[in-house]
Amino acid sequence: MEKHRKPRRKLNKRKRYFRIFSRFFMLFLFTYLIIFALRNSNIFNISNVIVEGNNKVSISEIKKAAGIERGNKYFEVAKKDRISNIKNIPYIKDADIKYSLGGDVKIIVKERTPYYQIESSEYLLVDEEFRILENSDSKSENLINLIGLNVEDPQPGKYILNFKEDEEKKNLLIELKNPDYKLQGNIKDIELLDSIATFVTIDGIKIEFGSYSNISYKLKMLSLILEDIKNTDKNALTIQMEKGENPILITDDSEKNKSSDDKNDDKDKRYVEKSKENV
Repeated sequence: MEKHRKPRRKLNKRKRYFRIFSRFFMLFLFTYLIIFALRNSNIFNISNVIVEGNNKVSISEIKKAAGIERGNKYFEVAKKDRISNIKNIPYIKDADIKYSLGGDVKIIVKERTPYYQIESSEYLLVDEEFRILENSDSKSENLINLIGLNVEDPQPGKYILNFKEDEEKKNLLIELKNPDYKLQGNIKDIELLDSIATFVTIDGIKIEFGSYSNISYKLKMLSLILEDIKNTDKNALTIQMEKGENPILITDDSEKNKSSDDKNDDKDKRYVEKSKENV
């Protein structure tokens, strides 16, 4: 009796596996046919497209990048791919797409804003995240001038300062935007050389910042010195951050009255020591 049961059990197992496989196959086929039918029907056709948040970039450019036009089928391209294509536009920082079953599509974008400009064969407009936005024929008076940088690939959409040797320069630019130092809007020129940096304020004060070390401390000192210059109405010409043990303020008076006994050096150092006490 046992000899007859074993083949029957094997046969039953095969039938059971076949039934399970058949059910899964039919379910897969049914799902595929439904998706195919929906994709090729007019149910998900785009009937209307609205673009919000754009100012610099045209609606047509955004719609073209997203591959979204009236009459197109919305689910032919994945949403994440559409968004990625929109964000490839140099001026676009972020994007989102919303779709309703009525066929309405809303594209919401957030644009980038120029913050720096670099003089090359043309003027490169660059945002706060160091992305090149466009090449401009004319110089803007409202942007910070970056000097001393060699941009190898000055194409819109590319990034500057993305090599390892540029980290110190990038960190300095990032720290300069820290609201604690109150320097935003007060610097118009930034020269970044390999070992030293130099700034010029909107009032024409030259800041010999020096090396890229002790950035936070030096910026805090610089903030205090500039604030004191403003409060005391000093006619400042140059601030030397790494000349000797203390930063030195050179005023118009000290330039005129310089003598071999270095009296003005002492005066400038006393000024810095006074600022240093407030740190």
